[in-house]
Amino acid sequence: MNIKKFIVFLGVLIPLGFLLYPTALALISCAPQVVNRPKPQYGDLYSFPKYNIPEARKAGSVNLTAVIIIPEYKDTLNQEYAGGAKVSARGGISHDMLKVFKSFAGSLGEDIEAQLVAKGMTTKGPFSLAEVTYPDKKGADLTVSTNAIFDINYTKPTFSREDHYEGGISANVYSCTMTVGIKIYYYMLEPMSGEKMWIKKLDLGVQEYPYHYGVKTEQYVSGHGGCGEPIYGWRATDEFVFDERVKIFSDILKGAYPQIMKTSWNYLDTSEMLNLKSKSQEIRDRKRY
Repeated sequence: MNIKKFIVFLGVLIPLGFLLYPTALALISCAPQVVNRPKPQYGDLYSFPKYNIPEARKAGSVNLTAVIIIPEYKDTLNQEYAGGAKVSARGGISHDMLKVFKSFAGSLGEDIEAQLVAKGMTTKGPFSLAEVTYPDKKGADLTVSTNAIFDINYTKPTFSREDHYEGGISANVYSCTMTVGIKIYYYMLEPMSGEKMWIKKLDLGVQEYPYHYGVKTEQYVSGHGGCGEPIYGWRATDEFVFDERVKIFSDILKGAYPQIMKTSWNYLDTSEMLNLKSKSQEIRDRKRY
């Protein structure tokens, strides 16, 4: 190409570029922009408010020894009490919710022990039920156990959106509603036989909450084109990117904790427990322990 033809070519190309520039810019600006969100963080899920003892007697001033049992739970889908060893089928309580319950149970066991010590009693524990030894049972007048029953139900999830998170993670986000009913049961047992001598209940009612959860998606080869080139698609995995249920569950238990402890203080009456102590001895005499 000689110099004259090249100059003519530039004379045509440059104006054409200016004409096409706005169109190209508009196409670029209208392209979907991927926003990488930070993964949701829920802060402290596992600490529970310490119960303030309203009064305290001298330690050991009441002639009664109680074994304290760490609370267990059962839910709609798991009809056996469990101390955190298993999760019911189809996730009535998820693994992360179970971690929250175990922290709740540990705090509750320690605070109930502190209540009985403040009432002047001697305590052993808190233990899981399977950890209580024969000497501890033999040396105790009563076993104090507190258990929870959860009635947890979910509506059918609906797809909400596709999100992208830091670290190149993509997820399908679903919306759903969960209802949570909680009943707390307080038991007094004869330690050797495990016979129930006294049962009282606190019904915390049913609460309903909307929530979201994100399921990680992954790219996979869904087929091949005419020239053998791979065609890619996206599919959901079993991995949660986030699950708001755990935050809701933690908030419910934290909110209920002061009421649970206040009820425990009122139910665990010293005079009533001393009366049960004499009946506990009657059971032992009858069963020849």
